[in-house]
Amino acid sequence: MSGECRLSSGADESVNAASSALNAFLDRLIDLSRPDALESLASTEITFSQLRILSALGCQNGPMSVNAIADQVQLSLAAAGRTVDKLVSGGFVDRREDPSDRRVKRISLTDAGRRYLETHLAVKRGTVRHFVANLPVDMRDNLCAALRPIVDDAVDHFCLPSDGRQAS
Repeated sequence: MSGECRLSSGADESVNAASSALNAFLDRLIDLSRPDALESLASTEITFSQLRILSALGCQNGPMSVNAIADQVQLSLAAAGRTVDKLVSGGFVDRREDPSDRRVKRISLTDAGRRYLETHLAVKRGTVRHFVANLPVDMRDNLCAALRPIVDDAVDHFCLPSDGRQAS
């Protein structure tokens, strides 16, 4: 497997080989964490849509409108509103009027919502840590050496345009 990415010639073949290798890796890693993640969801009766909304709110620096939440998690406005209602009644999010426009409701995580997200993420991080800890040292070092330049680069490679060109 180690030579497959380098043996390909041409940009399309290189992209295909690297994409295939990364997808195979992520699929296997997700399979490792799936039982623990499902147990975490089941223990609180949080639905996947609710988790997506909690995650979206957790990535924001401040409250979001229901419209923005619906757009981000790709739910209809009605479905997002119903899901937010359930999260409010469960104590995971708070809904308040926007101070500048009372027609708009702003949704934010409560302490309970933040704790739930932290617990859910800790389960995933624990799975990754367990996986990495069980790799041979040379593979672990190679993985770190491959990922660090991508994560630490001044260019945010996770926000590049879809055609792969760097934004100017």
